[in-house]
Amino acid sequence: CRTLDPSKILLAGKSRIRLGCLAIADVLTFDATAPNPLHLIPHYQQDDLTALGKLVLALACRSLIAVQRENVQTSLDLVARSYSTDLRNLIMYLLTNQQQQHKTVTDLMPMIGARFYTQLDAVQIRADVLEDELSKEMENGRLCRLLVKLGTINERPELSLDPTWSETGDRYMLKLFRDYLLHQVSEDGRPWLDMAHVVQCLNKFDAGSPEKICLMSRDEQSILVVSYAELKHCLELSFEEVLSAATKTE
Repeated sequence: CRTLDPSKILLAGKSRIRLGCLAIADVLTFDATAPNPLHLIPHYQQDDLTALGKLVLALACRSLIAVQRENVQTSLDLVARSYSTDLRNLIMYLLTNQQQQHKTVTDLMPMIGARFYTQLDAVQIRADVLEDELSKEMENGRLCRLLVKLGTINERPELSLDPTWSETGDRYMLKLFRDYLLHQVSEDGRPWLDMAHVVQCLNKFDAGSPEKICLMSRDEQSILVVSYAELKHCLELSFEEVLSAATKTE
């Protein structure tokens, strides 16, 4: 990181922490003449762990003054009085500078102990919530694509110089289905709005259900009994015609 400082930490949401200004120090201090810049990485990693110790100490004492050299021992005494022994040992481990000791993040895990599982559980719960919300949006997108396809076909003024294209054949059945889906009215002529009806019909339409429905023309002179599977086949054929006309090159 090389920028593990309180001023470079962003709190996103309730439990997400993000680090800012990463790689800035690498850019500003880059030495093109160095024979092998990678050999400094272990040194920088040790500096990061020391910076992490200072960060935890500053957060525990709620003061940046706590990490100043002359105040470190007093701050550690405060941590020992106010927090668990595990936290004090963690800070001591991170702030101890011994040439023969190579600190690693893996060594921190036993010091954190069972507290790690609390965070892991929180992450799993968050992942479940996000997955649930994503699944809802995926369903919305699927139904939206169906409505878009219907919209490109229903009452299209013309296709391939045929002004009656959308009012004949398979397209006429799709027009009646659109009315069955969205334009139904109650017995006294008022619009009948039922979102559950729309979603249920679209799901059966998308799945190509063999269930049959009764479609009636607006003048009530024509009645068609068709299945969702037949309507889906009509949609695929009609949309393919529109797509072909759209992508046809002169």
